[in-house]
Amino acid sequence: MKNIPVKAFATATHFVIWFIVTATVLAEVFPVFKNFLASMFLHHWVAKGDIAIILFLVVSLLFSRSKDPEDISGLVKGVLASTLIGAFVIFAFYLEHYLGAV
Repeated sequence: MKNIPVKAFATATHFVIWFIVTATVLAEVFPVFKNFLASMFLHHWVAKGDIAIILFLVVSLLFSRSKDPEDISGLVKGVLASTLIGAFVIFAFYLEHYLGAV
């Protein structure tokens, strides 16, 4: 993966972050989905991790022909924003879940 541009990795990182956020919330809301993940890889978190790795590799390869911008700081800031927003979404979901609203 030495010749893959940073933009491809940044795009793959966005996909993985939002897959994890979505899968985490869906697994809590729909026990059938959580059980499906667990049946694939013995535990739902292991399944999400394995799928995330595969998703990262596939998306990186799909976007491997993209061109890097001169300044990649925008890509880095975008990944940071996705990470923080995704973490907040998961935190807010579990906080709401804990408080009994969901």
